[in-house]
Amino acid sequence: MLLIVGSFIGFILLIALFFFVFRLFSFTVFYIPGFDLFFQYVITAIPYLLFFAAYYYLYNKIKLSKSKVSRIIARILLIMGCTTGLVTLFLSTAIFVHIKSDALRVFEDNGHYALIAQIIIIFLTAATLASGDEKEKDWKERVNE
Repeated sequence: MLLIVGSFIGFILLIALFFFVFRLFSFTVFYIPGFDLFFQYVITAIPYLLFFAAYYYLYNKIKLSKSKVSRIIARILLIMGCTTGLVTLFLSTAIFVHIKSDALRVFEDNGHYALIAQIIIIFLTAATLASGDEKEKDWKERVNE
């Protein structure tokens, strides 16, 4: 029983130590000149990096699809998604470096719609790839074979 209680207390102390180290690290790096701008840009770019990772994953899955029609539609959607991602990343970078333009002001107000569009494109690409494959057998059919 003492071992379980000691493990629990040790786990809580480990979490507290992690918070302390990360807090000390954040205080330290924000005193480096320009790091706050770097951090802001990384936060701006992270969603686009995640989307590009999803596009890369789907690109590798296109080769495994058995239906030629689903491969073609998935490639078209993938090209649309990558183009949308590159354009919106470019526009977000232009906003980050404070380029003044009316079009950028409109994009800044409505930029979340571009992220939603990318999520929809990823979903449609995955659905297209899934529709091209044969129906998966349920567990009863697998056992009977």
